[in-house]
Amino acid sequence: MRWKAIAVTALVVAVAATDAAAPPREPALPLTAVVMQHRTDQVLRTVKIQLRNGGDTPIQLVRAELRSPSFTGVGPVGTDTLVMNGDVATDIRIGYGQGVCTGPAGTLSAAPATAVLTLAGGREVALPLPYPNELLDYLLRTDCEQAEVHKVATATLTGLAARPDGTMAANVTLTRTGGTVPVVMTDLKGSILYRLTPAVATPPYGVLAAGQSTVDIPIVIDTSRCDPHAVGEVKKPYEFPAWLAVGDAPAVYTLIDVPAPARDTLLDLVRRTC
Repeated sequence: MRWKAIAVTALVVAVAATDAAAPPREPALPLTAVVMQHRTDQVLRTVKIQLRNGGDTPIQLVRAELRSPSFTGVGPVGTDTLVMNGDVATDIRIGYGQGVCTGPAGTLSAAPATAVLTLAGGREVALPLPYPNELLDYLLRTDCEQAEVHKVATATLTGLAARPDGTMAANVTLTRTGGTVPVVMTDLKGSILYRLTPAVATPPYGVLAAGQSTVDIPIVIDTSRCDPHAVGEVKKPYEFPAWLAVGDAPAVYTLIDVPAPARDTLLDLVRRTC
């Protein structure tokens, strides 16, 4: 499965908030919800719950939580959010934790999710999120695909060293964590700031052979953009995707781990060349 960034994914269903534990006669709140994810949310492992208030008065929120059997969640998050009435959208950023893998990643779909909101004064309401949900399905499957790969091997950026032409030599080190089947790196990408070029011209770029514990895959790193917008606004400078095929399975998107010392070295590269 090829990775694709979901810059904005939103499925809208007009649903009224229902009380999680309230007297039967208390009226439902006139809230509707959209779930989405922007690039910053991808870095933070959060989603945005976008609320609209169809009532006559603003609604003050003090806590919010995303609940779903498909994700571990992060618990309630404090917030000081006033959901204005009228045609105004209000976003709340909520963590979703890790995907709960109950079977092969490719077969999974996210269970119904609920945004649990606490109002000023203590009233708690449960706002169902749109279901089925393309974004939550994607997040669950991505987490579980990566978990399946990590049971067999991990990828780490190692061995950074300056080259005479100003670029850097480095390795993507595949380290076996389980099993004996081969692991093949079929592709890798850089980020907005960094270009990663394998030493091998065409894929596969490297193979962790059956039974082998580790292998270094040589690459060259260079800056890809130096304009002020890219340098100043980049959200994921050290997020380098790789695609690993375990045994006979299709290649799966994962991330190359970039340890803190390697990040410092890459930052120095930008300072020197930009």
